[in-house]
Amino acid sequence: MQVEKLNLPGFNAFRVSFSSARKPIVIARASDINAVRFWTSIPEGRQQEAEGVGALIEEYLNSSK
Repeated sequence: MQVEKLNLPGFNAFRVSFSSARKPIVIARASDINAVRFWTSIPEGRQQEAEGVGALIEEYLNSSK
């Protein structure tokens, strides 16, 4: 998996390319109306992948601090 941080003002967003034939995904950290943060795909439609990959990115970022 190759992860590239995107420079989107106000968002933590990443473009993720997989080592398999799966298409790349762009994911971003967002908040719902109750201020609960979650990972989502841009465009929408790959939510399950966004949550899984987002959790891996978050784990990596937290471990490198």
